[in-house]
Amino acid sequence: MKKYLLGISVLLLTGGLMAGCSSENKVNNNSENAPTTKSLKDTIKITVNEAVAIYQKHFPKTNVVSVELEKHLGKPIYIVEGADSTTEYQLNINAANKKIRQKSQEPLDEDDMNEAQTKKLDFKNVISLEKANNLASKAAKGGQGTEFKLEKDHDITTWEVNINGKEVTLDAQNGKVLKIEND
Repeated sequence: MKKYLLGISVLLLTGGLMAGCSSENKVNNNSENAPTTKSLKDTIKITVNEAVAIYQKHFPKTNVVSVELEKHLGKPIYIVEGADSTTEYQLNINAANKKIRQKSQEPLDEDDMNEAQTKKLDFKNVISLEKANNLASKAAKGGQGTEFKLEKDHDITTWEVNINGKEVTLDAQNGKVLKIEND
């Protein structure tokens, strides 16, 4: 009888612990996914050009090949990638306070060496992140961008904006919508 009661006690205790962990996970998941009142673009304090300038201070004489803006652990982060003839570089910058979050470099393989030179971004006449967000919002029929990426695709500098479960690709120099895809 004692073994029987001990077994039931262990089962109840284990079940209670599992239920407690399960409800704790639900609270954590809900708080992470809860909608925020500020959009990503409203939380940044530095522009794309300022992020590129910070990158170029750390990695002079390299070509910038992409600039991304996304939330990481609740903070807006610019991820600036670049390359020279032998090495690729990455700098992650907190977009709210300009602090460097990560700095890395690694050798390019042969295939990437040619690509690094052809994917160099041309920042002349690039529309602002805010304008890209507004155009993407209009194309997606409302909403705010949650991720942004500036890169070169088939010799065209593009903004990719994730908004309302869609990826809107814009010509980054004239703002024309190039394509809209569902994520």
